[in-house]
Amino acid sequence: MNISLVMVSSDGKTREIELPKFPISVGRGEECKVRIPLAAVSRRHCELTIDDDELVVKDLKSSNGTFVNGERVRSRELAPGDLLAVGPLVFVVRIDGHPKEIDPLESYVAGAVAPGAAGSKGDSEDAIAGVPTWGSQGGGGGGSDKGAAAGGGGGPGGKKEEKDEDEVDLKSLLDDFDFGDDEEEEPKAGKK
Repeated sequence: MNISLVMVSSDGKTREIELPKFPISVGRGEECKVRIPLAAVSRRHCELTIDDDELVVKDLKSSNGTFVNGERVRSRELAPGDLLAVGPLVFVVRIDGHPKEIDPLESYVAGAVAPGAAGSKGDSEDAIAGVPTWGSQGGGGGGSDKGAAAGGGGGPGGKKEEKDEDEVDLKSLLDDFDFGDDEEEEPKAGKK
């Protein structure tokens, strides 16, 4: 089974990340195989595993949650074309080459989660005392309306400075993405 994550961005760019060995840890920490150096991502955010020939994502009690197709999950089996959101990043799950075609803008809009959207189901249960979540930073965390979530332009009341900083990081992230063990392998042609 060939599995990859295709990172999509609001500016229409993509980057495919091949996942050759499992389990794969995703997060901000140095030990993660897929490292996302953004404050909105927990040190150990989520983990991808193969369980009975199925790809499964498991949230590792992250502060801001792991989302599949716009819904916060603790553990979920992933299918080709599912949208995995980790912090402000959106990935399209590709299994054995499917989906073949990916519209980056459409995928980003459908999969992006607005700051504060973690408040949908049981957020107060999942929040860690003393650790700020997206919703606690101001900028009303009303609901999980995908249209509002996907626009990418900070809504009223949000902290514009932090948003701009993350947007700069997201643009450079496509070039600076850290896959943990790149030293062992030859670079792969990941751009479409």
